[in-house]
Amino acid sequence: MLQLEKDLETDVAGPHSGDNRASSQLQLKEMYWKMAQSIDSEYAKIDWNKIAKFEIRKYNLSGSAAERLTEEYRKLSQRFEELKENGEHKTWFFAGKPYRMHSFLFASVFRMIIFESLILIGLATAFIRNYEFENKTFLVAYSTQRGRALMVDKLTASLLTAAGMVTVIGAVTLGAYFSVFDYSHLWDSPISSAFNWEGRADNLPYVSWWNLSFASYLSGSILLLYICMLLLSTMVFFISAIVKNSYFAFFLFAALFAAALLAPGIMPVSSSIIFIAACNLSVLLVNPHLWFMGNGGLTMFKCYEWFTAGSWTMITGALCIFSLKRFRKQDIY
Repeated sequence: MLQLEKDLETDVAGPHSGDNRASSQLQLKEMYWKMAQSIDSEYAKIDWNKIAKFEIRKYNLSGSAAERLTEEYRKLSQRFEELKENGEHKTWFFAGKPYRMHSFLFASVFRMIIFESLILIGLATAFIRNYEFENKTFLVAYSTQRGRALMVDKLTASLLTAAGMVTVIGAVTLGAYFSVFDYSHLWDSPISSAFNWEGRADNLPYVSWWNLSFASYLSGSILLLYICMLLLSTMVFFISAIVKNSYFAFFLFAALFAAALLAPGIMPVSSSIIFIAACNLSVLLVNPHLWFMGNGGLTMFKCYEWFTAGSWTMITGALCIFSLKRFRKQDIY
């Protein structure tokens, strides 16, 4: 708190830092000062046991599912106490309630990158996989010396294309974003800063499972985005091995993506299987602003993101190997 008070006496970093008018600076300092003064009292009001009970009622959980969620909130409560002890929350960040920069970057901008990449990767992968079949050149292509081993090259090309598309879309979008908003003072600020409290529907501050700076959080999110997009490209590749039409394969993939998103809603609420059902790439990708956070409801588990990505890496890898081996012996006529 003392550091915040010293900083407030000198300068305030915010989205409108280019505005040097004295009145605007004074209003900004007053706003941040009031927020800083209320941090301790607002954090003292948070009772994670009550929040756990509210979440259990919200999802109508019972039995082992309720017990599991209660246990995870107990762990989150310990992490919250650690956060308060080390002063991680008393660091600079854009004021959450007026600016909502975290939601804007990770919910709006990242989600746009995800779905744009998803559409292009789905179409490109299906096109690469079924090009010969759609153009009636498969008898020539697969009778060459390379033959059916071409399918390995196609998988490699699909993954490289997916990575390239994510890179281009992400670089252009994030490049434009960071050229407008100045984060130069905030790269080392913890993402769990109390100033990042946005007053969302649950009225809870963002609490990351680890002490992550904004730079670390952004890097982890970009890495997770790449992994998920490559996994989805692999899934489309497998689907395209069954459906020999690019557009049909893409729409089947879209239907499966939507079905996976709805899967937790049809699971029994008295069993921990509801949490397993939520461990899929569709659920993971729709809430990028909650990655690595304890604010995710059914996905609030500490290693949810890496567990989901790791398990689906094994699943898609097995499907791809099965598809390639099956194609080597399959009648292509």
